[in-house]
Amino acid sequence: MEDLLSTLLDIEKRAWKAADVRDVEFYREYLAPEALVVTLCAVLDRDGIIRDLIENPNELPAYVITDPKVVPLGEKGAVLAYTVSFGGQTIFVSTVYTRSDGRWRAAFHQRTPASPATCPAD
Repeated sequence: MEDLLSTLLDIEKRAWKAADVRDVEFYREYLAPEALVVTLCAVLDRDGIIRDLIENPNELPAYVITDPKVVPLGEKGAVLAYTVSFGGQTIFVSTVYTRSDGRWRAAFHQRTPASPATCPAD
């Protein structure tokens, strides 16, 4: 399971980097044909994700990924979940990966802003 976590976390970090530099070619390979992203404003399909990457600058401040976890979904799927902090905000992230043709691709991605006012203290 540690190998799967390491593999998917590496792909996820490359996706963050690609979003930062608007690497459309990376995203064309990274996204599964049926990919969806849930944002605060919309649900985007693969074409919408790529269009958003092209049209909107995504210069990200330095970020830190913490507490990564993976849940295998058989041999051809997995969910990667983690917390990311940047620019004074904390976000819970999950990405569902599917494996085909020997490659892991993102099929679903969601970012949920942490809300300290509604989250119980540890």
